[in-house]
Amino acid sequence: MSKLRLIAVPVLAAAMGLASAATANAATATITKAEYDKIKLGVSTATMHAAAGRGACKLVSSSTVGGMTLKSYECKGNKPYSSANFSFTNNKLELRMQVLLDGGTSNGRMTKAKYTKITLGKTITQMKEIAGTGTCIRTGQSEIKGHRTSTYECDQASTGGSAIFLFENGKLDTRQQYGLR
Repeated sequence: MSKLRLIAVPVLAAAMGLASAATANAATATITKAEYDKIKLGVSTATMHAAAGRGACKLVSSSTVGGMTLKSYECKGNKPYSSANFSFTNNKLELRMQVLLDGGTSNGRMTKAKYTKITLGKTITQMKEIAGTGTCIRTGQSEIKGHRTSTYECDQASTGGSAIFLFENGKLDTRQQYGLR
């Protein structure tokens, strides 16, 4: 065996190992809630990739319409069933949304009496005060040009009932319950 071959085989093996490790890291790369929070409206795709880590967000659509370039990215979240999505126009973030990045579960203490007190126009803070700590979990949020929405789910363990609250710009806009007692 030649000296060149003796050197080349371990170098190639190491290179192949690094390449497969990089591929494995890209396949398991995820975005956290803290990383999502760093990605503000108006940033570039490069800023999104830097905050989320290379490989966490994949391009899912790209088009050019009327001189505008539109790109959408989907990112796998670090919690079960979680994800984040980002939409860019001309390399500027216009829309961001996340589902289940907060993690956690409701403590199951929601009741119909509490639900009745959480009326339209209440703030998120007021909802949490009425429902109690740990009862309502944010399951999603989105933001587009000054318009923010947040969705909270609150469970009642004893009956399997639940309530869902949709807040727009911090105020309760829609509410729904099923099976609360």
